[in-house]
Amino acid sequence: MDIGALTLLKIKKLYIENINNLERIEINFNDGFNIICGQNGVGKTTVLNCVLASFNRKKLGLLNVNAKESHGFWETKFYRNDALDSRVHYIHKEDEINHSRSIKGDKLINSNYIISFSVNNRNMSTQYYGVNPLKHWLYKNYYLSDLNYSKENNFSLVKDCFSMIDRTVSFYKMEEYIDERKSIRNSYSLHNDRYVELYVATTNGIIKIDQMSSGYQSVLLILLSLVKKIESLDRFGVSVHNFEGILLIDEIDLYLHPEWQKKLMQIIRWLIPNAQIITTTHSPHIIQAAKPREIISLGIDGKDQVFIRDLPDSSEYGYQGWTIEEILTDVMGLQETRSDEYKIAIREFDRAMDDENANAAAYSYRKLESMLNPNNSSLKLLRLQMASLGGFNNDKIK
Repeated sequence: MDIGALTLLKIKKLYIENINNLERIEINFNDGFNIICGQNGVGKTTVLNCVLASFNRKKLGLLNVNAKESHGFWETKFYRNDALDSRVHYIHKEDEINHSRSIKGDKLINSNYIISFSVNNRNMSTQYYGVNPLKHWLYKNYYLSDLNYSKENNFSLVKDCFSMIDRTVSFYKMEEYIDERKSIRNSYSLHNDRYVELYVATTNGIIKIDQMSSGYQSVLLILLSLVKKIESLDRFGVSVHNFEGILLIDEIDLYLHPEWQKKLMQIIRWLIPNAQIITTTHSPHIIQAAKPREIISLGIDGKDQVFIRDLPDSSEYGYQGWTIEEILTDVMGLQETRSDEYKIAIREFDRAMDDENANAAAYSYRKLESMLNPNNSSLKLLRLQMASLGGFNNDKIK
């Protein structure tokens, strides 16, 4: 029986008042990807923690009452099997909020179909007491166990992930070896003296997964760990492709090169197409890979209050055609993409032009020329401005 197909869970809306630095904010979520962006300290992780605390009180210690108030609360509206429901939880400043007894209000949402996922820059060679837990799980789950329908499908997805990350790479085999040097005596070992190796086929031949690039290994580890978490929701195994729950990922771009960030997004869409994904990011490359209406951009106004920024229309293609600089300024709210040194230099150039001081303008131009990309169109504009003062004819520095 495919348990994953029987349970649908989606967050519809989250209202937060006086929690951490969020004084009052209401966020509507769509059924697919929800990418929360904004500067550090704006409250992105607080949003995830409020969602999670609606299901699990152990995460309540990450939430505090706003410094200006005596209590705070959040309301979570959600769909479960197409029925709309809601929960309200609140905390008081005087309470020991790291204890579960301090949460008040409605009962927790009773569902296991929510996964909180942490992205770390680890690779497949990481060992715990001499054994890699993920390799051990893969071998035990798919090689030492009888595969039911769900697990057969999941194992097929696992193998596909290798080529989805890099089309020149494919899953080859897993083998169990006896460690003749020493006996591993701990709870992670397979048979006290054995370990597992995972091999992939590449254009350079058959190699161990540990020999792949750190970026490849990081993406693979995230995907396989996600499969493991979803499967663990039921002892019979949940079909990953049909998972209709909620996935929370804080900083999905963490430690990943932009090339791998986009690839991870694409593969997660393919791997769990029916899941609701709520994630935070600092990366414009993640936003560039987003689809329309998937971005929730948080900003801070002149009164230091967090609000949801109105974003320019992104058409049916999202922000795929936007430059990184356009995304940083118009979507993520970055006020300035240039360095302070550049801003000083351009102000000096403008001042020299206003004063019609050709020597000072030429000096500032040379400084800007060394800072900017040689192909930057701004250099052409600066040269045109210099031409109005006679170019470099009077430049004694040249």
